[in-house]
Amino acid sequence: MLQRNQKRGAGSIMGRGMNEGVNVGKREWGALALVLALALALRLFKADASLWYDEIFTVVNYVRLPTSQLIGVFDSLNNHMLYSLLAQASVGLFGENPAALRLPAILFGVGSIFVQWRIARRMMGAPGALVVALLLALSYHHVWFSQNARGYTGLLFFCSAATLAFIKGLEKPGWRIWASYGLLVAAAMYTHMSAGFFFVAHGVVYAWMAGRALLGRGAQYREPGLLSWGPIFGITLSIIITLALYAPVIQQALSTINEVSKASAAPSGAALAEWRNPLRAVQEIGRSISSAGPLVPVIVLGALLVLAAGVIDLYRRSPVLVTIYVVHVPLAMLLLYIVGVRIWPRYFFVDIGFIFMAIVEGVYVWSRILAPWLRWQGKSMFDAPWIARFGMVMMVLVSIALLIPNYLHPKQDFTGARDFLRSYAKPGDSIAAIGLAGYAYGHYYAPEFTVVETGAELERLRRATKGRSWVVIAFPNQTLNARPDVKAELVAHYTDMDTFKGTLGDGEVWTLIDKGAAKP
Repeated sequence: MLQRNQKRGAGSIMGRGMNEGVNVGKREWGALALVLALALALRLFKADASLWYDEIFTVVNYVRLPTSQLIGVFDSLNNHMLYSLLAQASVGLFGENPAALRLPAILFGVGSIFVQWRIARRMMGAPGALVVALLLALSYHHVWFSQNARGYTGLLFFCSAATLAFIKGLEKPGWRIWASYGLLVAAAMYTHMSAGFFFVAHGVVYAWMAGRALLGRGAQYREPGLLSWGPIFGITLSIIITLALYAPVIQQALSTINEVSKASAAPSGAALAEWRNPLRAVQEIGRSISSAGPLVPVIVLGALLVLAAGVIDLYRRSPVLVTIYVVHVPLAMLLLYIVGVRIWPRYFFVDIGFIFMAIVEGVYVWSRILAPWLRWQGKSMFDAPWIARFGMVMMVLVSIALLIPNYLHPKQDFTGARDFLRSYAKPGDSIAAIGLAGYAYGHYYAPEFTVVETGAELERLRRATKGRSWVVIAFPNQTLNARPDVKAELVAHYTDMDTFKGTLGDGEVWTLIDKGAAKP
């Protein structure tokens, strides 16, 4: 297994000769099919769980629109244009339900694993590529986004496929491969505008390579398609198609981005402005492993060492592909900061496949480093292949352990809280849904709930209610921090009843009841 590193062809910087379609036997295809079947099953399981706020916003404001209107609306960054259209088609076939709304994300998620396997097989050989595919199939974050009725797995699929086409186009230039590149880039852009940051990384790497070639440098590393018309054709085609797709909404899109930027920069948008800090994304990633307590520094250090070793080893075989992904992260953070849009960690979900490749490769590298040191009385205790296999098994076990919590709760349990309130509320009681919970219930799950935005409105409702006054809150930390008047009213007159957990950050749904006895 550890001798899979093939020598690169002389003068190649692409890793030529490691074609993902060469020597793929029946057993390998069978193993890949099992991994993809497992991935599909894990993403279909509990795909009918309660929708969360962004999904509800999408279905209410976009999926339900007639198609002719949908393609002309871009009043929020929540409208992932291509995904909204695909979700609309899915709902048309299977009815409006959570599983149908999430079906395109599920299929894109499974498809992205196949594309990543093709990329990994070029660079790592059959065993490593299958391990990467298996880890992605079991990945908590990959499953979470695959069960999210949003465009992020579509973005991952199209960006990965476009990167593969980019590499192939430089190796073997042709109009067909560069036409496919243009179509894939346009599809990614129509799915989510943040794809632009990823393809800027493509452009930076291509410009650097082409500039060196034009200056007569690095001739021994020049790829056949580098100075051909193919890349220019592919890039131009992607721009033309993207502009044509966004033509009906281009003014709305620019206005929406400008409004988001202003909201983040305004004094009243301090909470949003905090998200413009690139360090915030790093903090959120660290928070996701905070449950490990004192082991967090050890985990972070170990992961960085393995990741760095993998990146360096992969770079030796395919500098162009590795450079694209390495450049993308800081470049995207810089551009997001300049534009003034919040730096959400999910904008870097497109890098998850490469990260898994680097981690798997890093395990191989460290197994070779550690093997000579693991000796007892002059004899080797464990050889490198054994250490590598042990590392892979441990990664699979850890992935399974991390994945299980994904199924314990919905992303946001709006339906659980709704059913609880409906069960315990009596005639004469009132139920107030505050803030974003008001949108979720008022527009989708419980139109009979009273939507409340301020502490004064909640106080008036409580005083006017003959029975008990109930309250439901979503995103509790964000809601209470942004509405101190509501918080004061709740602290003074309400007590907690039940909390409905969710896998989303700040995704709990709280229910409360007034402290007083039933009014006469």
